[in-house]
Amino acid sequence: MGNSWKLKDVLLIAISAVLFGVIYLGCTYIGGIFYGLLTPVGMASLGYEPFYGIYFMAAAFGIYVMRKPGTGLIAELLAAVLECLYGNYFGPIIILSGLVQGLGFELIIALKGYKKYDRATMIEAAVVCSVVTMIYNLFISGYNQIAVPVLAIMMVVRIISAIIFCGIVTPILADGLAKAGVLKGYAVAGDVSEDLED
Repeated sequence: MGNSWKLKDVLLIAISAVLFGVIYLGCTYIGGIFYGLLTPVGMASLGYEPFYGIYFMAAAFGIYVMRKPGTGLIAELLAAVLECLYGNYFGPIIILSGLVQGLGFELIIALKGYKKYDRATMIEAAVVCSVVTMIYNLFISGYNQIAVPVLAIMMVVRIISAIIFCGIVTPILADGLAKAGVLKGYAVAGDVSEDLED
């Protein structure tokens, strides 16, 4: 399909960013509730971790469906910008977070030359993104002040969340939409057609 962008690519990224931006905002507020509930036991920061896999889904969906360099990064960054505009209480800093998340998720796929998009690769990308974003949080979000045992638990929860939502749920969702004809004309649709023929 080539790496050049077409109008349908721009539209897909825009629509998915709008949807994921809303989902991200909801997760942030729900995570805030968990944050408050876990504060008395000293595990407040863990409140957001179960949702981190969801926060990576714009990147995962974009790159899995379109299979072009930069689609994961652009989808994630745009979703973060929209989440900010929707009223995320963390403010513009989440745009930087979106940039890191997009880069983190797309990194392993780029290293594979944008040629592998199977479940194993998506899971690898989810794990790498989890580690990259945790490193980012250590320097930008003050996570270096959190006790090491708590950080370890947070890392494990983040990785599990990312594997579930980006390595498993996203491909299932995209494949289902492709089989239904919603993603006709995108790279993912070609793979689904091949699977059906087999």
